[in-house]
Amino acid sequence: MVPWVRTIGEKLKQRLRLDVGREICRQYPLFCFLKLELCLSFGSNDYFYLFLRYLHVLMIFWSFVAGVVTFYCSLGPDSLLPNIFFTIKYKPKQLGLQELFPQGHSCAVCGKVKCKRHRPSLLLENYQPWLDLKISSKVDASLSEVTDLILTEIVKCLDVTDDESFVDELRITLRFFASVLIRRIHKVDIPSIITKKLLKAAMKHIEVIVKARQKVKNTEFLQQAALEEYGPELHVALRSRRDELHYLRKLTELLFPYILPPKATDCRSLTLLIREILSGSVFLPSLDFLADPDTVNHLLIIFIDDSPPEKATEPASPLVPFLQKFAEPRNKKPSVLKLELKQIREQQDLLFRFMNFLKQEGAVHVLQFCLTVEEFNDRILRPELSNDEMLSLHEELQKIYKTYCLDESIDKIRFDPFIVEEIQRRKIIKSVPGKLMKEKGQHLEPFIMNFINSCESPKPKPSRPELTILSPTSENNKKLFNDLFKNNANRAENTERKQNQNYFMEVMTVEGVYDYLMYVGRVVFQVPDWLHHLLMGTRILFKNTLEMYTDYYLQCKLEQLFQEHRLVSLITLLRDAIFCENTEPRSLQDKQKGAKQTFEEMMNYIPDLLVKCIGEETKYESIRLLFDGLQQPVLNKQLTYVLLDIVIQELFPELNKVTEKQ
Repeated sequence: MVPWVRTIGEKLKQRLRLDVGREICRQYPLFCFLKLELCLSFGSNDYFYLFLRYLHVLMIFWSFVAGVVTFYCSLGPDSLLPNIFFTIKYKPKQLGLQELFPQGHSCAVCGKVKCKRHRPSLLLENYQPWLDLKISSKVDASLSEVTDLILTEIVKCLDVTDDESFVDELRITLRFFASVLIRRIHKVDIPSIITKKLLKAAMKHIEVIVKARQKVKNTEFLQQAALEEYGPELHVALRSRRDELHYLRKLTELLFPYILPPKATDCRSLTLLIREILSGSVFLPSLDFLADPDTVNHLLIIFIDDSPPEKATEPASPLVPFLQKFAEPRNKKPSVLKLELKQIREQQDLLFRFMNFLKQEGAVHVLQFCLTVEEFNDRILRPELSNDEMLSLHEELQKIYKTYCLDESIDKIRFDPFIVEEIQRRKIIKSVPGKLMKEKGQHLEPFIMNFINSCESPKPKPSRPELTILSPTSENNKKLFNDLFKNNANRAENTERKQNQNYFMEVMTVEGVYDYLMYVGRVVFQVPDWLHHLLMGTRILFKNTLEMYTDYYLQCKLEQLFQEHRLVSLITLLRDAIFCENTEPRSLQDKQKGAKQTFEEMMNYIPDLLVKCIGEETKYESIRLLFDGLQQPVLNKQLTYVLLDIVIQELFPELNKVTEKQ
């Protein structure tokens, strides 16, 4: 090439590079600065164009670094992404049942309990908690059988078969107790309690079993080793069978103010009787039934069974009021102590005392309503009413409706909806007088009976010791002790034990189903380190999603469990285990068959992906460890009592305040 042509070409190239560089620097000052740095460093303008050529590689690298730094600074161990399964949402079902105020009345003005500024209002659910409670007739019939058997135990102990009126009162008391339990169960979020509290206690139990298994070679000694591992943290009810009975008695006494009708606890003899029957003849056999490995296996199969739920062979039965047939009075003879409202009205002294009693109960307006209806009936039943009298009666009826039927009225009384509808349609003249007379009697009946009981003179205190049905006799020892549980842990109260690690007072770092699975995988299944670290890394992404799905899954399982035919079956099993002592128990062969099926279902429940990570042998040993831990009756009883304490505190949160005061 001619030299001067080459010279002109180089000058034009330099000129072009200079123009491009100026334009880039004008638009991207940061690049201009980098160009200057590169030129100063290497003394050449070509390095700047080399930098531009590989700019995208540098941008990817530095963007990755910036993202890592940003996430590291903004996200911590407690940072979690929300649920990514938008189609799966769990919402606890609310039935809208009226709250109970067992310790007082709710004020109609401010809504506070035991308000001292305003007049207390009547809450009928405090006296009749079965209001608005309806269940299927088949389930109601099964529950009636159980409550009838409980009633039979009470009557047998007291030998009061001839006193039908007293038996009727016991029926109402048992219905009251069962209704309170149903109402409180409907108020709690069962899946959340299971995942947040019950499973955490189960993790503690698994930890004890794992440590006990490391100390013994034979499964036969696993239960004793685990009891030793618990040390002083063993539940107080597990020391001996008598300590267990004593614990249930104290627990029952704590629940009395919340499960018995108002002022029922004033009758000491009744509370002692109910305490002995519930603790010794109901709660103790029920807990034995739940802690029986055969029962645990049965419930576990129901839970992990992925097959479609068994369909009912018959259509669903209609809904009926809760235990209404059970509580129907059998006594047809009127009591000589019973006072009718007419007798109270005619005697000023009785009426004055009754008014004072109703003031304490916040039910004066009920008596006012009854007196108003009595006067209204006297006027409306007169023959040949004139038009002016009819108009006056209609105005009086409207006043009654506004005062006692409107929701916003302070003196509102809960009537049958049919009665209110009849009053709206002004059919009072033809059909309602008799119904109102019946309705007012129903509302005042419990107050009249309570009034009579409160006026009775106190009975002399007995000189004998308190009633103890399960007294230390050879006959009752057969009921208290059995071959399965023997004497529980068989510990004396003052036995000194070595101080082991405090399993129930230390801070628990795991929280939620995702953490529980990681804990079981690490402690029981011994997952490799790389899988454990991977799960820790994905915790931020999937923890909330998994826990939302778990709540949804548990809700579905509970709905299957509470299907009519399954619920009737479970109630029947519980009834036979508690009361049917003469029936033959399941044979050893049937129990072994059920245990084998449970173990196989547990083996099949583990995902294949996890098996590939840990191996078949580790899977077998891990499942065997969990299975063997569930076949120990006393260990099951320990876990049952720990879970029972949690459930009682959730159902009766008032007990926490009582414990703090004590």
